[in-house]
Amino acid sequence: MRIAAALAAACLFCAPAWASETRHESWTVACADGPARLDCRISTEEAAAGARIVRLVVSREATKAAPTRLNLTLLEPALAPPRPRLALAVDGGPPVRFASGSDLTTSPGPEPGSVTLGMSDAAAKRLLPFLRRGKSVEVTVTGDGGQPISATLDLPGFAAAAAEVDGRQNRKDPKDTIAELIGGGSPAALAGRLRDVARDAVPETLKKTMVARDCPVWDQAESSPSFLADESFAADLGDGRTLWAIVCAAGSYNADFALFVEDPSKAADRFESLLFATFVEAIGWTGADTLANVTYDPEKRELKAFDKGRGAGDCGQMGLWEWVGAAFRMIEYRAKDECDGVAKPESFPIVFRGEK
Repeated sequence: MRIAAALAAACLFCAPAWASETRHESWTVACADGPARLDCRISTEEAAAGARIVRLVVSREATKAAPTRLNLTLLEPALAPPRPRLALAVDGGPPVRFASGSDLTTSPGPEPGSVTLGMSDAAAKRLLPFLRRGKSVEVTVTGDGGQPISATLDLPGFAAAAAEVDGRQNRKDPKDTIAELIGGGSPAALAGRLRDVARDAVPETLKKTMVARDCPVWDQAESSPSFLADESFAADLGDGRTLWAIVCAAGSYNADFALFVEDPSKAADRFESLLFATFVEAIGWTGADTLANVTYDPEKRELKAFDKGRGAGDCGQMGLWEWVGAAFRMIEYRAKDECDGVAKPESFPIVFRGEK
């Protein structure tokens, strides 16, 4: 009995039994032995200054709608700071910083003497798409009472690794996949009807327009703008027209997009700047030349925007527009000024609803 009890207690600290690993360029995929739907992790690691290894890990449990976790493990740190600060810089851009608290927690790592820095779900959702889009990420860990730790991790192969996890976890609903979270894996994206637009791939005419509008992202005095602002995209509207959604400004939970329709049949002024009706309870209806947190669904031909009143997303304005061949027509608008911790944007009070 004593031996059995001791073994049971020891197993509380046992690491998961991982099945055979597979490689996708810089990333390794491993899923735990078990039933058909498996807990899985995707990881990349490199030797570090101030520690033996820095390992970046994306993990997800097998259950439906389980959050996708993002954490950093420091193996054999020389002297890990008790309250670390984390900085992540993708492709040489300015770093995104996290201090110990709600967005960054510290816990013992899986290996003896290791330390794991866990990022909040909100931080993970914001950062994960850039693991797909970026080429490398520079990691720096600092803090009082510790020795700085730094490493540069390669990122190519993340999309393929994420797709393997989705497949091994048998996720049939596209909205429940990591591919949906990181972007680039939808049928529209794979068919080229929806594509990322890097900063240097934005048409010159639109670059000049963004500068003329004094968009912070396009401030010519800023030599290396934040990579979190590099979320522009283009979509095929049919009949040769293209929707361009170009980031103008980006904050901690809102990214403002200027939208244009390109019609190549026009010899001049081929880029039409779009204006949209928006509503704020304290003001009423106004016109706006930017929308926040824009997405476009080529299958439904629908444009959605959600201007968050705060990071929790429990207040703000959400609009839905349909492309009708020559313009976007509003089909629904919701608004909620009170930030009370209640309700998702889909259940905000309806301000306007048209016919679909």
